[in-house]
Amino acid sequence: MTLDHSTGTEPVLRCRTGAGRELRKVPAALGAEPVVRELTALAEWIGDHAAGVFASVGRWMTQSLPVPAALIREVWPDPYWRRALRYAVVAPYDGVEADVEPAGVLTGVVSQPAGALVVAGLDGDERELHDAVVVIPHPVLLDPHDTGVLGRWRHLLVTLGGEQGIEQLDRAVYVRPDCSPAPGTRGSREGISAFHGAVYASGAHFERVARSFGGRIGGERAGFSFGHGGRTYGMVADLRHQGPAAPVRLYDFRFAEARGRQGAGAYDAVPRPVWSEGIRAMAVLYDERDAAAGGSSERTATGADSGSAYRAFLVACAEYATAGAPEAGGPEPPQPAHASRLLDAGAVLAGRPGGPGEESLTARRYGSPFLEGDDCLVRLVVARAVGAQDAVARALGLEPDAGGATPVGRAPIRPLDLLTRICRAHPGLAREAMGLLAPLRTCARTAGTKPGRAATQLRASLEKLTAPHPELLPYALDEGARIVAAEGSVAMARPLYVEARTAEQRLGGIDEDALRELVSEFRALGVVDEKLLGQYRTDLAARSSEGAAYESFRRLVLEWCRAESTIPVSVVRDGVTHHRQRDVPSSFAVELAQGVGGPPPVDDTQTEIFHLLLRGGGFERATTAVWEAWAGPLERDLAEHADTADQLRTHFPEPVGSSAVAKRAAAEAWLALMTRVGLLERFTGAAEPVSVESAKRANAWLTQFFARYAGLRQPVEGLEPVVASVAALTRAAGETREPLAGLRARSLGGDFWGVGFDLALLALMKRVGMPLGEPEGEHGPHALQWIQRRGTAGVECVLADPGFREPIRGELIGAVRGSLGYTVTRHCLTPFPKVTRQVAGSEPLRELMAGVLDERARRVRAGGAGGLFALQDLLLHVEPFVVAGAVRHFDGYVREALAVDPAALLAETLRAGCLAPAHEGDERVTSCGLRAVTADHARELLETTDEAVRDRHAAMFGVEPATRRSRYLDFRPGSAFAQDLLPGVGKALPGITDDSCRSHALGVVQGVLWCERWQATLRGLMS
Repeated sequence: MTLDHSTGTEPVLRCRTGAGRELRKVPAALGAEPVVRELTALAEWIGDHAAGVFASVGRWMTQSLPVPAALIREVWPDPYWRRALRYAVVAPYDGVEADVEPAGVLTGVVSQPAGALVVAGLDGDERELHDAVVVIPHPVLLDPHDTGVLGRWRHLLVTLGGEQGIEQLDRAVYVRPDCSPAPGTRGSREGISAFHGAVYASGAHFERVARSFGGRIGGERAGFSFGHGGRTYGMVADLRHQGPAAPVRLYDFRFAEARGRQGAGAYDAVPRPVWSEGIRAMAVLYDERDAAAGGSSERTATGADSGSAYRAFLVACAEYATAGAPEAGGPEPPQPAHASRLLDAGAVLAGRPGGPGEESLTARRYGSPFLEGDDCLVRLVVARAVGAQDAVARALGLEPDAGGATPVGRAPIRPLDLLTRICRAHPGLAREAMGLLAPLRTCARTAGTKPGRAATQLRASLEKLTAPHPELLPYALDEGARIVAAEGSVAMARPLYVEARTAEQRLGGIDEDALRELVSEFRALGVVDEKLLGQYRTDLAARSSEGAAYESFRRLVLEWCRAESTIPVSVVRDGVTHHRQRDVPSSFAVELAQGVGGPPPVDDTQTEIFHLLLRGGGFERATTAVWEAWAGPLERDLAEHADTADQLRTHFPEPVGSSAVAKRAAAEAWLALMTRVGLLERFTGAAEPVSVESAKRANAWLTQFFARYAGLRQPVEGLEPVVASVAALTRAAGETREPLAGLRARSLGGDFWGVGFDLALLALMKRVGMPLGEPEGEHGPHALQWIQRRGTAGVECVLADPGFREPIRGELIGAVRGSLGYTVTRHCLTPFPKVTRQVAGSEPLRELMAGVLDERARRVRAGGAGGLFALQDLLLHVEPFVVAGAVRHFDGYVREALAVDPAALLAETLRAGCLAPAHEGDERVTSCGLRAVTADHARELLETTDEAVRDRHAAMFGVEPATRRSRYLDFRPGSAFAQDLLPGVGKALPGITDDSCRSHALGVVQGVLWCERWQATLRGLMS
C-alpha cells in the first residue's frame, strides 16, 4: 500500500500484490485494516489540502490578487503547490495592479533565503524576478486588446514543455470593446444583448449552471459577483424564470458599473478581468441552452454558438465607434484597494500584521515517507494555529519540520478550521476528529439546495460518530452551522448552533474566552440573534457572575454595533441595488440600561455603544426610563460628537402604552431631558439667528414631535412655551406652517375615519399665534372623529379659522343621490347619538348645522321637480338629532320636515316629471297623464295603496335608521316593484302611455311612500 503524488491534483491510494502487480482498487477485505484506514485518512486530508491549494492559486489569478514572493518560495517544495504554481505567468505588483511588461512564466525559485523567482520571458530567456510582491495576472491583462500576445505566451509554454496547473493561458478570454453598440439596437439601453433569447427546457438545469459561476437566482434575475483587485463587481441577467420545473428564457445582461453609459468608453468602468469572467459565464450559459425548448430561432439571429454571438456583438460595437460614437466620459482612475479589502478577497500581503483584524501567516512544512527527495507538504497556517496543525499532522503520520514555521505575510483573522479547533483543545483526538469530516462534506454538498435536510441528516450522523467522545459534538455541530449558514440558510443553521451550546452545557468545563469568540463569529454570520445573545448572557451569569456576564454582553453588543455601522444601507450586489435598515436590535438599549446592582457605567464602552445605537436605530422604541438611564452617555456623546444633536433631533421616547396619558408622560419627560442637556432651545430655533432655514428646521422638529405624540392628553408641562417659541421664530422669518402637519394619529381613529387629527394641538398653535397656511389634503380636520374621541374642546377655536369652517361643514352634510333609482342612506351622525348631542351642545357647531338645515328647508319650500329629493335631504339631516333626542335647537326644522303633505309633494313632483321627449311643447302638454295630476289624484293613490304593500316596501328598503342602506330600485316593467304599484298608479293616474313616464311615476310613488314612512318613524321617536 502506498500513496502516489506524481499525477493529478490529489494523491492516489495504490495497492500492489506481493508479486508487484498493481490492483485496480483496494480490496474490500482490506478496508478494515488499520494501515488502510490510516492511509485513507491521510489521502483524504492531503486531497483537501491539494484542493485548497489549487483553489487559492486560482482565486489569486482570476482576481489578480497580490502574493508575497516569499510565500511562493516557501511552498515550492510541496508537490501540489508546485504543480499549481509552476508555469503560471507572474508579474510584479506595483501597488495597484500587475505590471505585465516584465512578466514571465514561473519555472522555479532560487533555493536560498530571500531567493528570487525564476521566470522565462517571451524572448525565451530565463531571468530572476526579485520583486517582493507578485501577481498571477488574469490572462486578459496579458493581451488586453487581442493583439496576439496571448498566443505568444501559449507558444512559450509549449516550448518550455510545461503544463499549467491552473487555467490561465488556456482560459477562455473575452476582450472588452472600446465602445457600446449604437442606441436603438436591441438592448443597448438596458443591457448587453449578445446572448439574448437563449431558452432552457429545465429551470433546474439553468440554476445548476448559473450556480457553478456563483450566480444567485432572485425572481426573474440572475445575479453574479466577480472580484478584482480587492473589489467586487456585479452583473445581472434578466430572465423569464418561473421555477426549476419551468422553462427559462435568457434576455439581456448588464454590469452594474456600466449602467446608463453609452458610446465610446461606455464599459471602461468595468475592469477587463471582470468583463472577461462575466462574458465567460454568460457564454457557457448560452452554449448550455436547449434547442428543443424553442431556442433554435434565436440561435439563427444571434449566432450558432457563444463565440459567434459575441463576435456579432463586437462588430456592432465597432460599427458604432466608426460612425463617430460620442464619448461616454472616462471612469475614475483606479485607486489602491485598502489592505482589509485585499485580505478579505483572499490576498496574502507582505510584512507583519498591521491592524487589529490581521494576523501573521506562516508556512509550515511536514515530511512524509510517501514523498520523494526533498519534497514535503507545506501548509499555510496562521501563527496561533501552528501547534494544533502539528498535532493533526502527527496523527496522520507526518513529521513537522524541526525548523519551525516560517512567516510569509499577513492574513485576516478568521475562524480556524475544524481540525485545528479540536486539536487546540483536545490534541489526542485528532484521528477521531478526522472521522467527522465525511458527514460534514456530505452536508456541504446538500446544503446548497436542501439545507433543512442537510442539517437533519448531519445531526443524526454526528450523534452516532461522537458517542465515544461527546466532547467532539459541539465542534462538529458548530462546523455544520457554518456550512449551512454559508449557503444562505441562517434559519436552518440556528438549531445546529443551539444544539451545540446544549451539548456544551452537558459536558461542563466551558472555555469562556473561546465561547465568546464563537458567539461573536456566529453573530457575524447572522446565526446568533438578539434572543440567543440574551440567552448567552443568562447562561454566563449562571456559570460565573452577573458582573462578568454584563461585561461580556456589553463587548458583544459593541462588536455588533460596530459591525452594523460599517455596512452601508444601500449597496450594489450582483448588479442590483439592495436597501437595508441598520440591524441593531432595540432590546440592547433596554438590557444595558440597568447596570450590575445600579445604574449603568458612564465609561468609554457605554458611550460608544450609545453613539452606535443612536445612529443604528437602537433607540427607536426606547421609553423615557431607558433614555433617562442613558443620560450620562448621552451627555458625553454630545460633548464628543457634533452630529449627536442632529441625531437626537429625530428621536423621541416611545410612550409606555398607547393611551393619551402615556403619551403626555413621554412628551413631558423628553422635553425635560432635552432642556437639561441644553438641546431644546436648539431644536426650537431659539438659539439661532432668525432665518427661513432656522424656521424650517424648528418646524420640522415640531412636526416630528407632534407626529410621535399626537393624541396626548393636555395640558403638557413645558409644551406651550416650546410651541410659542417656534411660532415666534416662524413669524419673524415670514414663514407659515401647514396646519395639520404631524397631527394625524391612528389612536384618534374610530367610526368616522380610520385616523384622526389632534385638534387640541391645532388649537394650541392658534392660541400662541402660530402663523398657519392653508390646510393641505382633501379630507379636512376630521372634526367628528375628534369629537367622538375627545369631545368638542378645541373645535370652537378651529372653527374660527375660515380655512377649516367649510371642511367641517362638509363633514356635517350627508349625501343624497338625487336619483329615483336608489334609496337614501343614513346620515353619518345617526348611529352615534353621543356625538350628535355634542354637536348640538356646541354653539359654533350648532350654528353651522343650523345653516345646513336652513338651506335644505328652503329647497323644500321651493318645491318643483326636486321637491321629493329636497324633503329626503331635510329628513336625512334632522334625523340624527331626533334619534339622539337633541331636537331642542332644531325643533323648527324638524317640524317643517314632518309637516310636508305627502299627497301635495307627490302631485307636484309628478307634474314636473314628464320624461317623454315627444311630450315636450305647449301644443302637446295634455298628451301625458302626468301633466294633469292633482293633489286629489295623489291623495287617492296614497289612500288606496294597500298597507301590506307599504310594509313590504318599507321592509325591503329599510327605513329604520339603524338598518338603512342605499339600495338600487328596479322600476322596469315586469319587476316585482312594478307589479306591486302599477295597478294602483294606472287606476289613480290615467292617461300615462309612455314607458319612461310610467317608470318615473313608479319611482316617485315609491319615494313618497318611503318619505311618508320616514316621517312616521321620526314622529314615533319624538313621542
